[in-house]
Amino acid sequence: MRRQTLALLPAILIATAISGILGWQMLRARLAARDPAPWHRIEVQGLSLEAPPGASAPVPRPGSPWMATEFQDAALGRFRIAREHPQGDLQGALRDWFQLPGPLDRPLGYRMRGQPAQARPTQAFGPSGYFLQHQGRILIAVCVFDLGEYRYWLQTRVADGPWQPLAGFHRVLLSLRSPEGTGVDARLESDLRLAETERVRGRIRLDPAWFAGFPAGMMLLAAAIASMVRKRSGRPARIPGGTPAAFEASGVEVAIRTGLQRRYFDAALAVLDDRLVLYTFGTPLLNLPKDRIRGQISQGTAWFGPPFLEITLEGRLDYPKHRFRFGLWAGRTRVRILTEDVSRLRMALGA
Repeated sequence: MRRQTLALLPAILIATAISGILGWQMLRARLAARDPAPWHRIEVQGLSLEAPPGASAPVPRPGSPWMATEFQDAALGRFRIAREHPQGDLQGALRDWFQLPGPLDRPLGYRMRGQPAQARPTQAFGPSGYFLQHQGRILIAVCVFDLGEYRYWLQTRVADGPWQPLAGFHRVLLSLRSPEGTGVDARLESDLRLAETERVRGRIRLDPAWFAGFPAGMMLLAAAIASMVRKRSGRPARIPGGTPAAFEASGVEVAIRTGLQRRYFDAALAVLDDRLVLYTFGTPLLNLPKDRIRGQISQGTAWFGPPFLEITLEGRLDYPKHRFRFGLWAGRTRVRILTEDVSRLRMALGA
């Protein structure tokens, strides 16, 4: 296994794990929102509504003047239903609560407290308002309406993911029943569909399966690019003037360590009469005179790789290219060549 691959492996595994967890959570939420069988009907704040089976137990949140109940679920996020005795008319309350510039008689896109928001008139049990607001990666959806002697506030906070995160909330709204058993207005479904369409206009919608496929695709692309670069970097050397070589090899992995830095790359090499030359992309990278490396060679076997021959030298080395990257180093340099032909290479060097 190439050292370059080993260096990237932890980052690849971490990215894959994070993407897999996010994809799994989003897939669970979507399946919970779309599967009609497990949902059941409950009574909350005088209204009857459908709730998913994984929802936490409703928790009362008493306050003044609102009486609220909350529960959480993967398909709903943090869901709240609250009611109060109306304080003034509905349009006036909506203007105050959501900082509307005027009556909510048409869809509006605006900014509320510096954050993007949308407002839309709807029909739940009569005239009502539907609101969306982004707070970073959180999406807040609210539906407010009057019913009987109460004013109701239904709200959810969900992660603003790349698939439709409001499906569960919309399902709850469409399942509402009044204390007398009356359902919501038939126009509510189309209003909610339009609200979601406007919210994602100009955005890229991605399926949760994308989160599992994207890391794999990026790994394959990175591997393909790295393979092409390594193949070109380690292609056979162009030895000027047809100088005969005692030993030649291409596509070998080389590590150069200077101080705390270690760089791996693919190269070709040639042992000429007086020196060992390392080539990248067909041109010389490093010249190592034989008389200088004699007695400075060791041999071993790398982890997950072939045997290696290592040359340890002090002082500056001769770099025909990348001189300012490597050639200014005047300390100890270790040049490790990983190849199955270590014995032949060592014989060619006379070591």
